[in-house]
Amino acid sequence: MTKTVIVKKTTLPDFLPHGWKKEVAGVLGIHPNTVKNAIRAGKGGTFERIKKVAIEKWGDNESK
Repeated sequence: MTKTVIVKKTTLPDFLPHGWKKEVAGVLGIHPNTVKNAIRAGKGGTFERIKKVAIEKWGDNESK
């Protein structure tokens, strides 16, 4: 018997709310400048953690 897994696709909105970097930094326990630098670099483990937190908090479910 095959097990079916339903995956929700969530995406970030075009614009995040004011103060989002500080909120994400608080959740991850890092400095807001670290968030800024990781976003600017666009890669790495910290960047992936930031994306994950932002998607969980402000992500939109795609309905298709």
